[in-house]
Amino acid sequence: MTAGTRPLDLTGQSPLPFAQHAAMARAYPGGRMTVGAITPLEGFDRLVPTMADHVARVQQAERVGFASVWVRDVPLADPAFGDAGQVFDPWVYLGHLAARTEVITLGTSSIVVPLRHPLDVAKAAASIDQLTGGRLLLGVATGDRPVEFPAYGLDADTRAERFREALAYFHAVLESRFPRIRSPLGVMDGNTDLLPKPVYERIPVLMTGRGRQELEWIAAHTDGWLYYTPPFEQQRLVIQQWRRLTAGTGGRGFAPFAQATYLDLDPDPAAAPRRIHQGFSAGRTGWLAMMRDWQEIGIDQLMINFKHSRRPVAEVLDELGEHVLPHFPPG
Repeated sequence: MTAGTRPLDLTGQSPLPFAQHAAMARAYPGGRMTVGAITPLEGFDRLVPTMADHVARVQQAERVGFASVWVRDVPLADPAFGDAGQVFDPWVYLGHLAARTEVITLGTSSIVVPLRHPLDVAKAAASIDQLTGGRLLLGVATGDRPVEFPAYGLDADTRAERFREALAYFHAVLESRFPRIRSPLGVMDGNTDLLPKPVYERIPVLMTGRGRQELEWIAAHTDGWLYYTPPFEQQRLVIQQWRRLTAGTGGRGFAPFAQATYLDLDPDPAAAPRRIHQGFSAGRTGWLAMMRDWQEIGIDQLMINFKHSRRPVAEVLDELGEHVLPHFPPG
């Protein structure tokens, strides 16, 4: 874990400018693409991964040149959905990984905001942010597993509105001191404050998918967009629309676009790419060509999910590190 040499500013007296955010610069240098890895870093065809050597794989990803590692928020195992993510609570897991990595950006992909009270999300996010010297990128989502909401006593049909309310609350408690808040989610009267505050003026918030929100709202209220893998030409149009909407978003600055893609790296470097569920199977030559095409249309980070990998992911990481990642280094 690294918090740098700057004294901790836990009360937000002198936050660093958001425009200088080091984690954003590492993940999204602008004008070229970087590569992230989505946990768990293993291939599995069942509900629950083994999580064998999971810390070693994250450390390997950092060592071979991944810009970011992303942890998921899956509160409950849903056999109908078929994927329990990395199983561990995302905040506990991020703390564990923070203590065992040095520079790799740590991201959530993504916190299911309507299931959490925004005070708890803010407290956990700012804690990770301070303990790592500002390495956190906060991916957020409204949730795509309706069975989770009744367990929390919540109505899944209202999650879009609750998401907007929670995000506004989150920003208020972290970006001001002793805030005054009137929200359906709680009231603060200026006589108490949430600590710690983030290292920078705000924690980068990146929207996952559409989340039942208007794209104009996403562009105005978040710092970036995490998207899935539609056909190439469709993705080009999506990115063009995103660039138009974020060209003048009230001084929030460059808003990156990231794509999450499943990869099954074929042991034959010359194997032609073919579609698999939400991604591709390909040899490294074809995969590198695809990555260059994605970079050309404006993808700022390719977030790789290894769930469908038929090879040991340790082998895949080494091959990517030797032959692919040098073309897409961290910022």
